[in-house]
Amino acid sequence: METKNVKQIASNLRVLYKARNDEHADFHRKVIRETTEEIAEAQHFGPQRTNYVSKYSTEDEVFKTNTGYASTEDVKAKDRARDEIFLFLKNMIDIASRHPIAEMREAAKVLSYAIRPYRSANTKTYTGNTAEIYDLIATLRKEENIQAITTLGLNEIVTKLETANQDFEAVFDARSDEKRSRKVQTNMKTIRPEVDAAFSEMATTINILYYANELVAKNEEMRTTLGALIDKINSYIVELDEVVSRRTGSSTTEIPDGGDEPTPEPVTPEITAVYQKEEGDPENPHRIERGKQTGVKYKGFTLKGQDGTLEHVIGLVNDQDYIEWIKAATITNVTENSCEFTMVPDLTEGQYKVRIETYDGGSPLVVEYPEPITLW
Repeated sequence: METKNVKQIASNLRVLYKARNDEHADFHRKVIRETTEEIAEAQHFGPQRTNYVSKYSTEDEVFKTNTGYASTEDVKAKDRARDEIFLFLKNMIDIASRHPIAEMREAAKVLSYAIRPYRSANTKTYTGNTAEIYDLIATLRKEENIQAITTLGLNEIVTKLETANQDFEAVFDARSDEKRSRKVQTNMKTIRPEVDAAFSEMATTINILYYANELVAKNEEMRTTLGALIDKINSYIVELDEVVSRRTGSSTTEIPDGGDEPTPEPVTPEITAVYQKEEGDPENPHRIERGKQTGVKYKGFTLKGQDGTLEHVIGLVNDQDYIEWIKAATITNVTENSCEFTMVPDLTEGQYKVRIETYDGGSPLVVEYPEPITLW
């Protein structure tokens, strides 16, 4: 008999490699919804479905977990709260330095000298900010400064600043613990190929069952059930292919059969270069001057922040695993495989790791440059 018109689930599924994490998870969720346990058992592909569902359950859990750190917004909010109190305290001291009453001006003079080392605390990294606020509070509570604080009526503000700093530290530490725990979890890069392989095994089984029925049994119920299932899964493949094609500009899938063309391996996300754009040292390309324009080259992903901006996307990590995020406003010339940013001008000299945390695909992909850079 002629077999060219026998229905098959598309086998050339390069589109699954190109799909973003949210698209990938959504596709498999819909396929599993259609291939119910009842249909699988009745049509004799139950073991293959069970394996597929098991693999997808892991992907679903990882995807939901990786959609963003739940406490990220809490960290930002707590940081803003303490910054507002800190700036209020600093501004009150500055204003009091012009007070018409001499006693108030003298108190402001004492406190202005005391806070001088900490005036830029709110511009530092999260951890640098925390440390400086604690030092500031300890300084303000020294015997030589207590009377000045009382004279200006700032005792309550100092207490509020201390509380706000403690609140921030508690949330930040909890987030750091959460990050460390995620390092040991199965990530999307690992689980996606396993889910695709399990899907391919089930799809192949369905194709064989449908083909065998057309050749031998010619059972009308099986033809109808499996035929409808094949059509539905192929419609999801076409739907996913259209989404990916709009983004990449090329189609990747043939229906009903993609032939024997090998499926290419996905590009491994990595940062391939970090360097000073101008006046750099050719002998030491990873030695970068603070405040200078810095270039980054990468592959396998695009830059995208959790909120669609470039906030908290490129970071510099010191030897204590504290991270300084590059301000979004300084990130420019962004392409599919490169960008530039202004190196933080007031960051401490020393070695740092360059880390990119992008939400390309809907969940965080964290990539670090393998070589440390040295700021000077």
